[in-house]
Amino acid sequence: MKTKAVIVAAETKSYKRAEVVLVKVGEIKMSSRHISRIATDVGQQLLDKQRERAELLSRKQLPVEVENVPSLAVVSMDGGRIRTRQENCGSGTHEPRWRESKNALFLRMQSDIHENDPCPELPDFLKNRRYVRQLVLEMSGSADGVEEPPDEEVEETTNAKYDPPKRLMRTCLSSLDNSKTFGPLMAAEAHRKGFFQASRQAFIGDGMPCNWTIWKKYFPTFTPIVDLMHAVSYLYHAAVAIGETEDFGWGLCLEWTRACWQGRVADVIDEMSAWLLQQPNMTDAIEDDDPRRIVQTAITYLTNNRSRMNYPVYRQQGLPLTSALMESLIKEINWRVKGTEKFWNDPGGANPILALKAASLCDDDRLDKFLSSG
Repeated sequence: MKTKAVIVAAETKSYKRAEVVLVKVGEIKMSSRHISRIATDVGQQLLDKQRERAELLSRKQLPVEVENVPSLAVVSMDGGRIRTRQENCGSGTHEPRWRESKNALFLRMQSDIHENDPCPELPDFLKNRRYVRQLVLEMSGSADGVEEPPDEEVEETTNAKYDPPKRLMRTCLSSLDNSKTFGPLMAAEAHRKGFFQASRQAFIGDGMPCNWTIWKKYFPTFTPIVDLMHAVSYLYHAAVAIGETEDFGWGLCLEWTRACWQGRVADVIDEMSAWLLQQPNMTDAIEDDDPRRIVQTAITYLTNNRSRMNYPVYRQQGLPLTSALMESLIKEINWRVKGTEKFWNDPGGANPILALKAASLCDDDRLDKFLSSG
């Protein structure tokens, strides 16, 4: 009965829905509050187990738990959003706020290694104006999803196709930890899955400094890769700012995207910098939507991440270019925890549900195994 309550709590939208599903499908009558208590307890146990593994790793006592190490191990990290309230304050919602969750994805992947870049030309999906626009809007939180564009909107069709590495197995972690405490949890998860013994290793993230702080301290042997699509979003905004409209800026965006795809990030920085030099000097008082500010932001992003944008080499080595699977994971976690009507106790309710949902999304059946071992 406990096992069913926990699984339904993880796989439904709310504890109220879990109560309904248990009655209708499992013929188990259990109040939503009782389901919440059980799920919270299990979620906290999962998190405690993660911290225990991190402590064991620090003492070099954590075993590798897989017989076959992956040929390609990929780690990705990104932030999510969860709404919380102060706990132990009685009924009602006290001190509501949005908190950023830390999410980590660990992927066993399969890909080929090539003598040369297998896709030197920009693939058609990145030439599709509607696709790129929708993607940029989604990444900025202004769109509900990416719309699949019609073929006729693809410009300069060349049938160039990029085949990314294939996912074999994923595991994941999620919590309200900060970078200092989340890094050891990530290192422990990667260690027990044999990631540090993999012949090829990659760490993917956006340009947030916390990602690369964790990479530098815990995953320095992994090839650092900045998500291509985040870079494209900066190119798009800068090109539209310079062109003043998307109609005039799209051609420039396409040119810059092709340059980055081919590893010519320095050329893009030079072109943006040359345009900026021709403009009146900026002051601290200019608005965020001023074209100069937008272009300068793009220059800063590209400059800071240039060493992590060698995409032709990554393709040659069979490494992934994007954090698309990480973005998908966050959507799956957010489906359970995020909503205008949801306020999780901070941290006593938020951390357990994040740990529980992440465990339910792992391909190694860890939630079932954990429940059966208890």
